[in-house]
Amino acid sequence: MITVSAVFLLILLLSYACPLITDDLHFKYVWNGFDADIGKEVRVSSISDIFTSAHNYYLYSGGRVICHFIVFAMVNLNKWVFAVCNAIVFAVSGLLIWMHMKEMFRQMNRFTLALIYLTMFLLLPVWGDSVLWISGSVNYMWAGCAMLWAIFLIDREDSGAGNHILTCIAVLIASATNEIFGGMLAIILILRMITNRIKPLRYYITSLFCVLPGIALVISAPGNANRQQIIDGHQSVGLADVLKTSYGYLASFIDWGSIILWVISAVLFYKILKKRPLKEIITSMTITIACFAGSVALGFSGVVIQRALFSVLLPLLVPFWSLLYYLLYKMESVVRFKAIVCAFIAIALLNVITLRFFQAAIFGLLLLIIVLIRIVYKNSFEKPLVPSVKESLILITIMTALVIMGCVTFFMDVRKYNERMDTMVQAMRDNDGGTLSSMGRLEMGPGSFFPAEGTIVSDYLYSWVYQYYVTDGER
Repeated sequence: MITVSAVFLLILLLSYACPLITDDLHFKYVWNGFDADIGKEVRVSSISDIFTSAHNYYLYSGGRVICHFIVFAMVNLNKWVFAVCNAIVFAVSGLLIWMHMKEMFRQMNRFTLALIYLTMFLLLPVWGDSVLWISGSVNYMWAGCAMLWAIFLIDREDSGAGNHILTCIAVLIASATNEIFGGMLAIILILRMITNRIKPLRYYITSLFCVLPGIALVISAPGNANRQQIIDGHQSVGLADVLKTSYGYLASFIDWGSIILWVISAVLFYKILKKRPLKEIITSMTITIACFAGSVALGFSGVVIQRALFSVLLPLLVPFWSLLYYLLYKMESVVRFKAIVCAFIAIALLNVITLRFFQAAIFGLLLLIIVLIRIVYKNSFEKPLVPSVKESLILITIMTALVIMGCVTFFMDVRKYNERMDTMVQAMRDNDGGTLSSMGRLEMGPGSFFPAEGTIVSDYLYSWVYQYYVTDGER
């Protein structure tokens, strides 16, 4: 209760403090197009306007109509409503990761839930865009929470009718919120059906059929092509573009997820070295395989957007935590060290292949340190590696300090951004084109908590800033 309450309050504060940026201003108005027709835009004032906006968005922008219906509502309600809902979604996401772990692993360490939340702060990519920004959080964090819920219900050892109905609903919702979630869930369901069928076959088949309407909703939207043409600068994506973009996403996926993937790789090599059956290996790697496939499938968009990786790295925390405790507690010590070494080599090589040489050097250095520890302290890997209460508290303290640094940077960036917006708006009111043309890009601090969307002033942003702050006279 203490952990969940603390996380809830922090996300509540950060969500409320994050200013309105880019699309947030746009979604204050009935959605008709990407650029503001200054002076003629109609403010959202009723639920009917929200339905109209969602309908127009589906026709002219894309298939994430469920997420954007929520966005249109949240942007036009009191900011506290979004902040409370966003804090609840973040807290529930961490709980779903925790609940997916086996009960014996959850009981291994009383601080497991706190550590899960801290990894959500420190290991997930483009944090401000995906967790704090209203449009970004609904499209990535909220949709990701639906995905975690679906995965939890699929793997839950309950084959009752109630759980079956809930799973079908969760799979349908998750598939309808994001272009790649449907494909990822299909992979998970098929592999579970083949390798680890803990429920009747009809359970997986029915759930698999529920994926189809969700995929159809987001993929068949008339607005997808229109958005690609206007925003991404192309109407169709050729094979060469797909391959190039998929490589870019895969490289970024490995870059952002190297720590997570190291743990998963260690378990993979352990099972290979132990000559475990292929079905058992695939069972432990099912969600990871789906996440890798999802990162490659992002290439069909034709453009690399870093925050899109949140969709494949949040679900990856599920096997990360389940397999981490297997690595620490259940592995036989004789093979564990070899598996750990193989994992370091594998992640270093993956980073070399994707031209992330700094990351590769870090994992090479860590491998050297581990080998030296093994030489000096021969029995250092001969016992369970579960951290003690004291070691857990030290780790939590270090990670919490990093989170606090990120929060401090966030509030500094919020102040810079608000000052910049004040200057921009005043220049617009004064018709001071010289000031506007000299503003360019706003350079933020090293933290990733502030939305990257808020650091770029584009023509698209200018029109909505003018409409909202100058024409409507909002402060």
